Amino acid sequence: MADWISKETLLWVSTASGIGLLILAIVIPWLIVKMPVDYFSHPKRYNRLDRKPAMVRIPLRILKNILAIALLVLGGIMFLTPASGLFPILLGVVLADFPGKHKLERWILCRDSIRNSMNWLRRKFRRKPVEMPSRRLAA
Repeated sequence: MADWISKETLLWVSTASGIGLLILAIVIPWLIVKMPVDYFSHPKRYNRLDRKPAMVRIPLRILKNILAIALLVLGGIMFLTPASGLFPILLGVVLADFPGKHKLERWILCRDSIRNSMNWLRRKFRRKPVEMPSRRLAA
């Protein structure tokens, strides 16, 4: 392995992995606490880009999706190295606009362990629990 990767590169990758893990441990709980109660149950979610004019909205959506794809690719590459690729992959999925994204999010929330963990964290910060989407929306 020492022939393929230098010690300096391995040190930089390991440091970046540690920083990414630290950011993940701070950002994900913060986002869960800050999300609205009806984030998953509301059939039509508010999107800031929808209020922008088309000349602004379309290029921003394209840039956002290019960034999401780059993060997904970077996360995939990081899984092959000693770095943690989970954070870039999660950010990539959150940023990406793809058909069925909201349905996938609702399906994930219907898992008891995930919903209970989110609501436990929200209770610690005195927030109301996340409303469950109807089974029809989550299926």
